Amino acid sequence: MRLASRVISLFLIAAAGCGGSSTAPSSGGNNNTGNNPPPTNNPPSTSSSITVSNNFFDPSSTTVAVGTKVTWTWNACSGDGYGGQTCTSHNIVFDDGASAPSQQEGSWSRTFNTAGTYKYHCTVHGSAMSGTVVVQ
Repeated sequence: MRLASRVISLFLIAAAGCGGSSTAPSSGGNNNTGNNPPPTNNPPSTSSSITVSNNFFDPSSTTVAVGTKVTWTWNACSGDGYGGQTCTSHNIVFDDGASAPSQQEGSWSRTFNTAGTYKYHCTVHGSAMSGTVVVQ
């Protein structure tokens, strides 16, 4: 019985010594001590190719130079799990009145000859599916 009592005592002492720390890593600055991943600085997109998916544009915002032709390519079909696919029509309507037809597949392009910010959306999804082209 004495041996069992000593083993339990040693166990309790060891467990007490393994207590956790209540100090959280600092959230300020770039303290990359291995506890936190380094911060990521994703540069803004400068792509002239945009994918039209089932409920979003990718990228949703891009910056291009004056005179750039931007192409939207539809990828709005998804598999149904049984070898078939379901396709949804989407369109592009710009705030300035330019628009692309409603379609499930294919592509559409627009050349931006004037600097400015061009906002657009899909009328099926409204503001939930919107994008911006910034022309500099």
